[in-house]
Amino acid sequence: MAAAESGNGRAGGGATEPGARAGRWQLGCRLVTGAGEEYVVTASLVRRRRTTVDGSPRWGHGLVRSFIDVGRRRHRAQSWADRGAVAVLRAAAAGASGTDALVRAALLEALADGLPVAPDRLLAEPVRVGSGPGDPGRAGLDRADLVLGEAGAWRAADGGGHRLTLHGEPAECDLVFAPRAALGAEEPDDDGPGGAHCDVTGRITVPGARDAVVVSGEGWYASGAEDGLLAEVPCGGRDIGRRRLMVFLDDGWRVTAGGEEHVETASRTVTGRRTWLTAHGPDGRAVPAEDVRLRPHRPWTSLSTLNRYPTSWEIASDHLRLRLHVTAHFPDQEVRTMLTGQGFLCAAARVSGTRAGRPVTGWAVVTAVPAQRIGDLEEYLGRLQEVTRREVRRLYPDRPSPALTTSLLGGTGASLDGFADTAVHESLVRPVRHLADPGGRGWRAYVCCAAIELLGVRADRFAPLLAAVEVIHSANLAIDDIQDGALHRRGVPAVHRVFGVPATVNAATAAYFALDRVMDEVLPDDDRLRLAVCRTYLRMLRAAHGGQALDLAGHTAEMDAAVASGDARPLLRRLRAAHRFKTGVPARAFAELGALAAGATGTRPAAIGAYFEAVGTAYQISDDVLDVLGATAPRSGGRRKHSGEDLHAGKVTMPLAHCVGRLPADRMGQLWKAVRDGGATAGTVHEVATAIADCGAVLACRQEARVLVDDAWHRLAPLLPGSPAKIMVRSLGRYAALREAEVPADAPGRDPAEGSRRG
Repeated sequence: MAAAESGNGRAGGGATEPGARAGRWQLGCRLVTGAGEEYVVTASLVRRRRTTVDGSPRWGHGLVRSFIDVGRRRHRAQSWADRGAVAVLRAAAAGASGTDALVRAALLEALADGLPVAPDRLLAEPVRVGSGPGDPGRAGLDRADLVLGEAGAWRAADGGGHRLTLHGEPAECDLVFAPRAALGAEEPDDDGPGGAHCDVTGRITVPGARDAVVVSGEGWYASGAEDGLLAEVPCGGRDIGRRRLMVFLDDGWRVTAGGEEHVETASRTVTGRRTWLTAHGPDGRAVPAEDVRLRPHRPWTSLSTLNRYPTSWEIASDHLRLRLHVTAHFPDQEVRTMLTGQGFLCAAARVSGTRAGRPVTGWAVVTAVPAQRIGDLEEYLGRLQEVTRREVRRLYPDRPSPALTTSLLGGTGASLDGFADTAVHESLVRPVRHLADPGGRGWRAYVCCAAIELLGVRADRFAPLLAAVEVIHSANLAIDDIQDGALHRRGVPAVHRVFGVPATVNAATAAYFALDRVMDEVLPDDDRLRLAVCRTYLRMLRAAHGGQALDLAGHTAEMDAAVASGDARPLLRRLRAAHRFKTGVPARAFAELGALAAGATGTRPAAIGAYFEAVGTAYQISDDVLDVLGATAPRSGGRRKHSGEDLHAGKVTMPLAHCVGRLPADRMGQLWKAVRDGGATAGTVHEVATAIADCGAVLACRQEARVLVDDAWHRLAPLLPGSPAKIMVRSLGRYAALREAEVPADAPGRDPAEGSRRG
């Protein structure tokens, strides 16, 4: 190998031009067996240069491969990173100023040991990049000689072309790529590589088979263009999404198309777009398009990463007389890897349309790396809302039907003359949808998904659980609003104000059985597992009602005693119990339900549940804090959820209780008297809230919530492998304990050490 360099050594020329900061090599092929089975194989190697402390350049390498079984609709992928790549990722995370600070901290914590985060694997053997015979400065794969660590190699083949070997899962490959046309006709340009169109022959060993099978087909290899793998983090609050479509038509032509989107991280607003398209003739001639339309359709959201991907694309160019429709064979073709942030789409697709007025068909590989930096954790969790709404509409549809009536009535319903269908829908579905449709922050539904993902199981097939969680939570809120006399919830009138108290109570109570309706969809026919799920859920219902009982009983007498004695400890114990039962235990149950559904056994379901119980309890404590902080600043217009409503209602909360002992007894007595019986004016609420924040009670609550979550995390973390889900779950706990108020940064009670979450 000429001018080779080790994956952990210094740059020394080879297939990447001197001075280059990055290199990328990509290849793919569609293969068919003698029996007509169809497979798509892709591989991508990226290298990025970094500067060490002594000023010398070193390289980091990332490798991703996909194996797609088209007929069986299976997508398997593996990704590797060497220690140099991990160092690049750490530097990128540390410099990602537009990323949510909680997410950034959790990511840096996960990368602190210098190892990749699963499912990425550590390349134990070095990647070596060199040039074969010919011009050593050329970056293309036509003269590159690559050793991909222990994962395989790309080398010149006897008789011409190149030989690709890939070892291990998801499939063994030994393939020869023989270019169809002279490479000189297809130089890379600024819009992306033309690469080489190849005939591909060889053998593959598919998962579950002992012997290799002979395959043949066509493919390509290319180099040099950025595709989002191990990409540098843009400065400030910007992110870049990239997509590339490699289209092969049955008339011998192929099309490469793609583009970029520049996205403002926090708001997800697209600030700029660029697209390109080049057609390549059978002789290798490249024809760039003067006009391009590249339109995505049919979005799909991954529950593993909450990334949203199109599953079909429209490609058009009047200049080239081209109209193509590219449709993924199936939606779930995501590669999860930290090399792109969290993951990217690598999809095998079918193609139909017209070229030069004639009908054509073909195949394609689509790669899409979305703008996926998390500028705001709440916005990230909110990405679940669309999936949750879809599942709620499936469980509680827009219109009545005999099937829905039968399902809601436990399989015993009869349509009769249609009256039952309409009556059941009006009385059981519409009240719940009134509150479920606006949606909330979504973290409870995320808890269920996260527990599944923590165990290394894809959450997508458990999507019906999202509907159960949302419907059950909406039912809780509807009952809570009746008991509290609330007028609004989630920006709409409270359910009982629209449908009346009797109908609301009945619909909300019926909604508690939503889990029973989805169990058949998500659980195997396993009586022991179903019993465990039911017992977990029933325990949660008992606890939640107990917590509500404590809340309804109120804490006025205990607050009177605390103010009189100066000792708030009994009161605080009771408040903690109410928060734990009302919010902590339900969060625990949703997490345990997810863990059980994912097949967790032993101590792990309880350990995962205990952590999320702490998260839920901390969330309720921080809710109390936000109610205080929301009243410390003048309102700037519009209705805020957190605006001192608890103080106005005379409700005892954690910050108010923590004032006891922090304020002089006479001052404490005055404040409590001012709000004790409810109905305090806005000015009085503002004065009391400011006093609570100034005396350190808010900081005490935040410290308590933080310690609660951190202690639970330190017990859980050793039981779980590293993963993107683990990073996000860690971030969620810190978010629950340290949520921001809708007040200025210098408002009373804000901990200066916390800084801004948006970093």
